[in-house]
Amino acid sequence: MSPLPHDSVGILLGSPVIHKILSGKPTYERAELYFECGHRIGLTPVLFNLEGLDLTKEQVSGYVWSPTSKRYLRTVQPLPRVIHKRILSSSPKLASLFRKLGKRLFNPPINRNKLRIHALLRQNARLKPHLPETRGGNHWDAVPKMFQRHPVIFIKPVVGSLGHSILKIEATGDGRYLLQSHRGKNQSLSEDQLKRFLSKLFSSQRDFFLQQGISLAKYRGSPFDLRVSVQKGAEGRWEISGAVAKVAPRKGILTNLSQNGRAVPAKTVLSHAFPGRNPEDLLEKIYDLSLEICQTLEKSHPGFADAGLDIGIDQRGKPWFIEVNFRDLRYSFRSAGEPQMFQNTYFHPMCYAKFLLSAGQQASAD
Repeated sequence: MSPLPHDSVGILLGSPVIHKILSGKPTYERAELYFECGHRIGLTPVLFNLEGLDLTKEQVSGYVWSPTSKRYLRTVQPLPRVIHKRILSSSPKLASLFRKLGKRLFNPPINRNKLRIHALLRQNARLKPHLPETRGGNHWDAVPKMFQRHPVIFIKPVVGSLGHSILKIEATGDGRYLLQSHRGKNQSLSEDQLKRFLSKLFSSQRDFFLQQGISLAKYRGSPFDLRVSVQKGAEGRWEISGAVAKVAPRKGILTNLSQNGRAVPAKTVLSHAFPGRNPEDLLEKIYDLSLEICQTLEKSHPGFADAGLDIGIDQRGKPWFIEVNFRDLRYSFRSAGEPQMFQNTYFHPMCYAKFLLSAGQQASAD
């Protein structure tokens, strides 16, 4: 077993992703960028999965890129001192790894309950004006109360991703409601029909919450929001790696690229939606909000270091927090034709890994 160089960093990926990387198949992870960015700052990434993690022996079985042979080589190495986690898992092994590494495992296991995230953010008075009203669901009585204050509400799973199982409900003013699913199916329902539909939904094993609908600004007739990548970098501080607009498909309710949304450069969309305003000024407000959100969440999650935030912009230009993604898949930047932003999302985590390694070496020297 060859010793792990002091300049190595672990990249913890899912088994299917590693299999695709080794097979040369496309995946949302551009593994070569870890190695390119690492090479620029003197780091050697080691790709591995949970199956390759042996905490008893404190070692990992993984893969490194060989520039000479132009292929990945299998390697068994001591446990890296810093690991960039790129999986969403609640494995006990992962919890043990976090206890061993602390913030040197980023991002750590995080409770992705969206109600809890909103509760944490509401503790910051500066963020409150940018948080849509959010209430626990799973009971019909909460729905009419929300409609007393908002003409549109969304029903979302407490834990979910990629826009699955999201419903938009609009009160049409004639005692009826327009129900739209994430798949684009529309239904006009009476209040009794809506009550029966939601009561059945709420009786399922899944937890839902209700959220105020924001009247999003539009780009060529379709609503959009922004994906903002916020990551810690070379000095251990939060940095903006990039931002792109995600535009909903025609007649769609979601901007997710997985739901046929499309990525467009942020300045292009903001200039179109707000022709009389400087897009740079709008982006500055969005960036300030995004940094404040991450700094707030970090207080309860010390190892939190890499996020993809969804920020909505209403028709007056006010930014609203929609949700945080603790594993940004990053491909929206590539889809929008923003290669520098896309590379930033790989480069900044590598810089942060080097910062943590340097901090650890300094601590050992002291």
